[in-house]
Order: sequence, then C-alpha cells, then structure tokens
Amino acid sequence: MRRSYIDEVDQPDQLLYWALMFALYPFFSDSSHYALNRILAKEGAVRGSPGWEIDYIEDDYGDYVYHVWADPASSGIDQAEGRYSVEQVRDAVRESLLFMGRDFPEKTGDISKVIIDYKLR
Repeated sequence: MRRSYIDEVDQPDQLLYWALMFALYPFFSDSSHYALNRILAKEGAVRGSPGWEIDYIEDDYGDYVYHVWADPASSGIDQAEGRYSVEQVRDAVRESLLFMGRDFPEKTGDISKVIIDYKLR
C-alpha cells in the first residue's frame, strides 16, 4: 500500500492522514466500516496499531474538534498530536478514500456509497 496522501499534504496535516491510513485500511481489506463510521458519526475515539488514535472532543473553547495522536516512533512524524476541524477531517477522509481506492478498484462502489451517505462532497 502507498503512503496515502501523506507526501502530498502540508506538514501539519500529515499526522491526520497518517492516522487515517490505518483507520481506513480495514474498509478496504475486510469491508469493515467500524472505524470509518465512528469517525464520521463523531462517536468517540478509535485507535489501533501501530500507535494511533482519532477522537472527537470538545476543546477548551467549547468547540468540537478531532484530536489525533500518533506515536512518532511509528509514524516518523515529529508532531505527536494535533487538532483538526470537522471540515478538515471530512475532507481528509474523502481524499484518503479516493486515493486508497486506486489500490482497491473493486471498492469503487463502496467508496461512492460512503461519500454519498456521509455527504463528503
């Protein structure tokens, strides 16, 4: 699998795309929508190996954002955590799904359905 969109995004967003690469991979390998649904439905944290987490939280200002963490030893990214707006995460999910779909052309229909169902246009 390629490194997702990571090399093509700005430095602060690389952490988000790295975590999404692992969060979304089950969607392509075994048709699991678990992590994708939890992220987009804002149902709380999803985490996995190798050392990443995406959580929907209320920040100090009362805004809801996504908190993303990844172990720098695993990700190779110096930034261990970051906060991203709902729009940033939704855009990143859409871009990641489309990019990863190149490696899994058999998932084109499923990707289109997710983009429509979650209004990721």
